[in-house]
Amino acid sequence: MTGVRDPEIPEGYSFDYINAEVILNRLSVEKGRFILPDGMSYEIMVLPPLTTMRPELLAKLEQLAAKGGKILGPKPLKSPSLQNYPECDKKVIELADKMWHSKGKQINHYGNGVIINGYSLEEVFKLFEIEKDLDTKTAPVLWTHRTLPGMEIYFITNQSDAKINIDPSFRVSGLKPQLWDALTGEIHYLKEYSEAGGRTVVPLEMEKHRSWFIIFTNANNKKTGFSQKSNFPELKILSAIKGPYYVNFINKETGPAEEQIFTTLTDWSESENEKIKYYSGSAIYSTTFNINDIPKNSGLFLDLGNVAVMAEVKLNGKDAGGVWVAPFRLNVSDLLKKGTNELEIKVVNLWRNRLIKDNSLPENKRYTWTVVNDIKENEKPHTSGLLGPVTVKYISN
Repeated sequence: MTGVRDPEIPEGYSFDYINAEVILNRLSVEKGRFILPDGMSYEIMVLPPLTTMRPELLAKLEQLAAKGGKILGPKPLKSPSLQNYPECDKKVIELADKMWHSKGKQINHYGNGVIINGYSLEEVFKLFEIEKDLDTKTAPVLWTHRTLPGMEIYFITNQSDAKINIDPSFRVSGLKPQLWDALTGEIHYLKEYSEAGGRTVVPLEMEKHRSWFIIFTNANNKKTGFSQKSNFPELKILSAIKGPYYVNFINKETGPAEEQIFTTLTDWSESENEKIKYYSGSAIYSTTFNINDIPKNSGLFLDLGNVAVMAEVKLNGKDAGGVWVAPFRLNVSDLLKKGTNELEIKVVNLWRNRLIKDNSLPENKRYTWTVVNDIKENEKPHTSGLLGPVTVKYISN
């Protein structure tokens, strides 16, 4: 849902749009906050810069304000509807005159709540001492926050094309932070944090476009992963898997029919073999590597380095999972063994490379077609394949 943001929302605060149906049927006020049944709660309701409102909606706002809700916005002057006209306009005027003293700048205490008009949100937050919910110090992140009994849930996403290290300050105290990774399903305690003045600062590390759930709770979680002393412990290389890699391109019509041997991991688009250079689809990399010793009480990871664009991994014949965003890394603590390990990596790239090749061929020689052909003249094939370096890493606590 989208809409007008007037006044603008200051940095460090978040919001949701809400429509009349939700206000009428689901919104309530508890302890001065607007509450929804699914756990979302809000300090202030901001009305759009309009002077019209249906009488039944205004009546619900009057109830919410009387129970303690804070409402910021202009005084309604009439109904936008002709239903029950002119009684609808009379009802709006009657209710609005009770809630707003005038059309100008004002702070009107109404019941247990407050009606505000003509103030910026910065002024309102300062007036009611509402601190920033999440202070990220202009870091390139988006976030949202939900409250559940005994739990504060923040969802944070890195919107940049680079890895970032941030120290966000959360409007939370008395609860311990956990990191829930929606990508892998893993949960970790965040042991590095500081608490002061009703706020908690948690150092976070985020790869490009990565997202975390940061959960504040005192409840013990039996699903937490391996023990780690720092929030984002250093990973050390246990083994570098240099190959050679035996590569089978699945589509034999458009790719090489024979198994290829990659002594080094290279970008398909830079190959001198046009069946590799313009290949689109999946290819399976196979190799073996040896592990002499496995560190005790440490998480073990297979790091693929760089992948264009997705990969599915099997280690010793068992599924290790799939990757499609950086870091291209999988937890293989239960799959890695001492001695010889068999590794199989199925990589899939974009189909655009084949489209680029087919665009240069007569129609009767093409393998693909598309309704919208947006291939640019002389467009080069895009980076593809397993680029590496592929390593096995362990946590250095």
